[in-house]
Amino acid sequence: MLPLDNVTTIYLTGFIAIAFAVTQLILFRKKGFSAYLWAAGYLLMGLGYIVTLLNIADPLPHTWVAGPIAVLMGSLVTLSSLGIWSGYALPKKASLICLGGVALTATLFNFSRLFQAPLGSLEAILLAPVSATLIYSGWFAGVQALKTRSKYIYLISGVFWVQGVFMALLTLGALAAKGSDYIIVTSEVVYWTSLINLGATLVANIAWSLQISEDLLIKNGLVKPALAEKSPAKDKSTEKTSFFNKEDKPAKEKSINKKADTTETISVNPDLLTDTEKLGLLEKLTDKEHEVFLLAAEGKKNGEIASILNSSEASVKVHRSRMTGKLGMKKPEDLKKLISKAVSVRESKEADQTLPAENDSPDLFTKN
Repeated sequence: MLPLDNVTTIYLTGFIAIAFAVTQLILFRKKGFSAYLWAAGYLLMGLGYIVTLLNIADPLPHTWVAGPIAVLMGSLVTLSSLGIWSGYALPKKASLICLGGVALTATLFNFSRLFQAPLGSLEAILLAPVSATLIYSGWFAGVQALKTRSKYIYLISGVFWVQGVFMALLTLGALAAKGSDYIIVTSEVVYWTSLINLGATLVANIAWSLQISEDLLIKNGLVKPALAEKSPAKDKSTEKTSFFNKEDKPAKEKSINKKADTTETISVNPDLLTDTEKLGLLEKLTDKEHEVFLLAAEGKKNGEIASILNSSEASVKVHRSRMTGKLGMKKPEDLKKLISKAVSVRESKEADQTLPAENDSPDLFTKN
């Protein structure tokens, strides 16, 4: 096997990251904001690798810091992409704090150079936030992979963990005064760093491309989602997860349920159901889901239903998602075919509740 030149490997990593970013922007633009953010993240990282290599000199120019900062920024944008894909709204305050952290890192690096700080300290200033971001991304991707049962997100989580742990080791090495080897392009440290980043760029982007392709196929109804074939026990765990998210933030809940709606499998044809089967479906609904069902059958949107029921739109989306999941249909015209049966069920329930009171009144009247 031919030995890889470090310079070639770093350049190759940068160009591959940029190529994946451009390709994904073209092919997956219909997926939405998460696809755009992922492409933007790897575009920044690709440019960061190239700029870092172009600016290596003795002494290091002040512009050299732009390369590692671009890699750090790209890692944060990629983490945001995973969050959007998982159904979380991108928080403005946290995003501003992260941007401030990136600016602070660059400022601290240049400030330390003015006082001729040791090279190991300068390297640690840049490597520490990169390793922390990658490790957190690995953990976050792992949590989402566990929820969605996605083998591709599991793979991405593993890639981030490998990169993050390796960068953490480099940070410790920099603190131990080994940072001078990081600037020498022909060193063994740069060799392993370039190889790991090249492999991570390839594996993560291929896994992400496969995941987004699967999402688009599911959305178009060409492939059934894996979550639809889960056992009842798994369904119960999913319901707990949804309840946890519901208690967290309305914005998160809204985004999560928006994603859930796009992956639901709708297969029940109301025209083929008997009255008994229709009744069985309707008896699965809770009172709140039943109210949402009646309004949804009239073609009302979530906002309108929320106003009528004096509830939040996020709460309506939760009940509507569960209702359509239990009935196996969500088109208003399909739901409307169950209306007559729903009304009879509601009237029978009300009659059962009022019957004892009606029986009591004549008895009391007779006694008097």
